[in-house]
Amino acid sequence: MPLYDFACRVCGRTFEALARMDAGQGVCACGGTAERLISVGRGYRADADWLPSVTAVVDKDSPAPHVRAFLAEPSRANYRRWLAGEKLRPLEPGEPRPGPALGPEIAREVRARFAARHPDA
Repeated sequence: MPLYDFACRVCGRTFEALARMDAGQGVCACGGTAERLISVGRGYRADADWLPSVTAVVDKDSPAPHVRAFLAEPSRANYRRWLAGEKLRPLEPGEPRPGPALGPEIAREVRARFAARHPDA
């Protein structure tokens, strides 16, 4: 099944989802009906919300071919090549984000501060 863009009629959220080619509607995470949008397909999309967050971390002075190709044409295919060239990979669904784990003393302090701010919780 191909990947299509949808816009929710209830909450206004736009998202991508796999759908049959003849499907004109989808279902949003809020449960509302989503209408299929006409998009430019696999190429560059000026409205891609992921693009600014990725290009912000790319080393713009790097001479590496995968970096130059991504900066010249920030498509999804070049994004995947950039990830592979940087030896990165996207997180799998349910996979925890890398980073320092909270120690038990920090977790206790976070819970105590939350309880102080929300005494009814």
